[in-house]
Amino acid sequence: MTPHSILLVEDELSMRLGMQHALSRAGYEVAAADTAEAARHALHRRPFDLVITDLRLPGMSGMELLDSIREMHPGTGVILITAFPEVELAVQAIKAGAFDFLCKPFQSDGLLIAVERFFRFLDLKRENDRLRGEREEGEFIGESPAMLKVFDRIRALADACVPVLVLGPSGSGKELVAGALHRRSKRRDRPFIKINCAALPEQLLESELFGHEKGAFTGAQQARIGKFEAADGGTLFFDEVGEMPLPLQAKLLRVLEDQEVTPVGGNTPRKVNVRTVFATARNLEEAIADGRFREDLYYRINVVPVTLPPLRERGSDVALLTERFLRRFCALHERQATLSEQARLALLAYDYPGNVRELRNAVEHAVLLCTEGEIHVGHLPERIRAATQSMPPVCDDDAGDTPASLAEGVARFERRRIMEALERTGGRKIQAADLLGISRKQLWLKLKELSIDI
Repeated sequence: MTPHSILLVEDELSMRLGMQHALSRAGYEVAAADTAEAARHALHRRPFDLVITDLRLPGMSGMELLDSIREMHPGTGVILITAFPEVELAVQAIKAGAFDFLCKPFQSDGLLIAVERFFRFLDLKRENDRLRGEREEGEFIGESPAMLKVFDRIRALADACVPVLVLGPSGSGKELVAGALHRRSKRRDRPFIKINCAALPEQLLESELFGHEKGAFTGAQQARIGKFEAADGGTLFFDEVGEMPLPLQAKLLRVLEDQEVTPVGGNTPRKVNVRTVFATARNLEEAIADGRFREDLYYRINVVPVTLPPLRERGSDVALLTERFLRRFCALHERQATLSEQARLALLAYDYPGNVRELRNAVEHAVLLCTEGEIHVGHLPERIRAATQSMPPVCDDDAGDTPASLAEGVARFERRRIMEALERTGGRKIQAADLLGISRKQLWLKLKELSIDI
């Protein structure tokens, strides 16, 4: 395993050599610098897991170096070395993003304990991020052409320092797009903060975003930073931005333009470095025409949009997601369950107005109700059962009560879906293939196999 890397910044030679020796003996990869400027040059050449720096340095101070580290490598940890009279300054530095501080004089054991504590924290954070990413990616999968375009757009935008507007119907996974953009970016080790613009009244939403000073309004008994400052160096996700009150839209536009926030009740702006992602199910162009959304804000946040398709247009992704959700909820609820072919066909045939969220809930509903090991249509939610029972046959050979075999049932289902897709696209095969989530060649082979003459 590659050893953790540390950059040591200390202008006193004997102290620097002693610390470097202790850290190297403990198995860490250690580089050293005697000034903050030399440390900056080292950080420009390569990232480090941890920087240990004195607060008092010739030229640029340790606090200024901390700001540079957060800008260059947001995932790098910082431990400060300080004298007792500077403890208050060190506490301010921790609020600004440092991990810990050591007061002079200290023994090598104290240094190694602080470093070990940081790397335990770092390892736990990385594992937590990995597990959270796996959990979220469980819903953010797909092989359909529509989703492959979304994944391509995410890869292209991940490190772009521009706002991203995520569009799509409710339940289609807009928050997952925001999370994927953050995890794929250089900001991945910094905070990913979410705020729902529809969930709070205007005054509380303003305070949540920008923070407030003590006494700014009734109940503000102490100063508090807002989501922008909490997300500094990372990503701030605005869910349902189309529901934001107009007065706040003007203030948000100013923050996006200046990268500064002024707390409620305050007069001094504070610099922030935040990547913003916005999501809405609302048609913002219609909201602009109705006077409910600012046109200038729309063009500021809609630099490059990411548009999620509804689940009914994702073809084979329904089966992919169904299997993933089935495994997840069987593990979560300690069940052993499989899908009967009738239940599988019912899930595939449903249109999902609630999109991925509705499919997820339907599978969990079925897992919870299933006790005998196989999920049948009767275990599915009523709306899916009703839609399946009321679905008219597409052709004469669909008329039997039940298919003579599994293969016949699958063939009838495929015929019905293909006919529906062709009907919706006016017989245009390329568009129908996109709708079904298959290639044009696969559609041609299915038409031939099922004797569908178009």
